[in-house]
Amino acid sequence: MRSSKERLIEKFEEIHKQGWVKSHRSNNTGIGKTFEDLAGVEENNSEGPDFEEFEIKAHREEANSPITLFTLAPTFPRQANGYLKDRFGEFYPGSATLKKLHTSMFGDRKNSYIGKYAFQLVNDRENRLVKIAVFDLKTGNLLDDTVGYTYEKLKEKLFKKLNNLFCVSADRRFINGVEEFHFTNAIIYTKPSYERFLDILDEGKVQYDIRIGSYQSCDKYGMPHDHGSGFRVREDYILSLYESMEFVNLE
Repeated sequence: MRSSKERLIEKFEEIHKQGWVKSHRSNNTGIGKTFEDLAGVEENNSEGPDFEEFEIKAHREEANSPITLFTLAPTFPRQANGYLKDRFGEFYPGSATLKKLHTSMFGDRKNSYIGKYAFQLVNDRENRLVKIAVFDLKTGNLLDDTVGYTYEKLKEKLFKKLNNLFCVSADRRFINGVEEFHFTNAIIYTKPSYERFLDILDEGKVQYDIRIGSYQSCDKYGMPHDHGSGFRVREDYILSLYESMEFVNLE
């Protein structure tokens, strides 16, 4: 009986042989949607991997944008998203009541947000926490670090979602305004290390994105809407997270 690894490699080889294929979605997630559709993976929001034991990540060959490892809302305190949005967010254009908070931060430096705040991801090894620290942009004074993640929850998410990673890349072109892909390369990563994850976080190689908005209609009006608080890395940093890497050879 073939392993899930062998079956996924076979799927990749079949998709590669199809040559150029039209994108199944007209935005940045089109490449992942296209590959997963062709591989027979149903779209879902499962906390587990996409294809049996493997999580699939797809990206455009020439793109240098980070790859999302996983999304996870802050694990403490309760209603953390609403707290961050209401205290540090900015108002939607034309609204005096609804706020949003969209920013990216790193572990080795502070960012700048709306000319008032500076965010940084702080790895508190002593207390086994990764905290979202917010500083006054002008004075540098710490304003808040009560929101974040426990080591236990981050480690659980890492190993549940990314224990085996199948990373595919594709060339792309546009024909009559429609994006098309030719999937050309695949790398298999196995044996992730949580300690390595913390190390590259400290080194500023992990990008953390907050994307919190507010519902603007219906019975959820004003409630926080988490569009995906995500931990992301560039592809060339992924190997730093894993102990093993294998290139898929196409015949």
